[in-house]
Amino acid sequence: MKTSALRNINVQLGLLLLLCVGLFHAAVTTIFFLTQPAPGDPRDLSAALSVAALTALDAASAAERPAIATAFNANLPGFHVALLGPGVAARNGGQPVYFQDRLPTGVEIEAHDGDKRFSGSLHDGQKFELDAPTRRPGFPRFAVVTLGFVAISLFIFSLWAALSLTRPLTNFANAAESFGLDSVPAQLAETGPEEVRKATRAFNRMQHRIALMASQRTRMLTSVSHDLRTPITRMRLRAEYIESGDTKLKLLRDLDQMEAMVRSCLDYLRGGFQQEVVALDLASLLQAVVDQFGDMGADARYDGVDHLSVLGSPDDLERAFSNLIDNAVKYGESPEVRLWESDEAAVVEVVDRGPGIPPEKRESMLEPFERGDVNASANEGFGLGLAIARAIVEAHGGRLTLDERTGGGLIARVSLAKLNSKQNETN
Repeated sequence: MKTSALRNINVQLGLLLLLCVGLFHAAVTTIFFLTQPAPGDPRDLSAALSVAALTALDAASAAERPAIATAFNANLPGFHVALLGPGVAARNGGQPVYFQDRLPTGVEIEAHDGDKRFSGSLHDGQKFELDAPTRRPGFPRFAVVTLGFVAISLFIFSLWAALSLTRPLTNFANAAESFGLDSVPAQLAETGPEEVRKATRAFNRMQHRIALMASQRTRMLTSVSHDLRTPITRMRLRAEYIESGDTKLKLLRDLDQMEAMVRSCLDYLRGGFQQEVVALDLASLLQAVVDQFGDMGADARYDGVDHLSVLGSPDDLERAFSNLIDNAVKYGESPEVRLWESDEAAVVEVVDRGPGIPPEKRESMLEPFERGDVNASANEGFGLGLAIARAIVEAHGGRLTLDERTGGGLIARVSLAKLNSKQNETN
């Protein structure tokens, strides 16, 4: 599940977006901290204010210094310098001051409390104490706002770009999935990037060519099948004038086989789903089909629920199950038709006791003109029975599969959607 989710282009683009935003954030953070002024750097605010204040006080006369100190304290938030009178002892210090070399000659200074407070004397012996503002490392507010704006902008525009790219791809995949030969294909809108537009144009041309070829093939085969009925009818009329009974019977049997082949081809070309869909009792339909085979001498029996409703075409479903039972009668013994229901489906199983079909050949046996026993008589069939049955079942939204019966034989299993109570009331 996780692997399939990671293959989704929306997930991949989202992860790529998060990676890009993360790398951008890491790069900005790194640059910011690398460009932060270290203690002693000329851009350090605390050192710059301290050097400026002490330089001004040292250059002024003793009478001017109180006014200068007051001006500094009033105009620089967090900065405070105090001039000490004679006999007032300064704080005990002794730590080296990192901006000592930037002060005027004769000015002595010591650090206290981790370079947060200072004390010392000017060149003429005037004592002072100084508290300078310190700037904590970290992002200023404008940097946080800028990063947030960039991140949100990247997310919105990347999401828009991802949706603009994936929407035409999704439509392309849906069109390819729903493409079939039983309806006129709708042209897919050519939207999205140029590469997607190019693929869409190629897909539209391809499905048009395929639909045209299929239509021409169907018309040709239908015409041929229809035209074959005329000479078959003439040959049947002429066969009536043959005096030899054995020759006549063989000829009529060959004509019946030819007519059956033409009819089977026409059924397969039609797709087997031409009638109106109605609500029907599948149990009654299966019982009727089994009874028909019983009337013809086949040892077929029905074993299942008494009533089970589905939506479908009675004629088409009867043809599909007749083909399955006929196949079981020809190649098996005592076919049994079972009907049971699961949570969402009606399941029909046509079980025989014949030789069965090898697992590697079961899927191919559902294709047209495929016959399981190559040594069988030509009168046994044309390899269209299972193909027509699968076409009808799939047209009803169901599924036909072949499985092995325990003890030998074949199980042809058909799953059809059950008719729920609301659908039953509607119909």
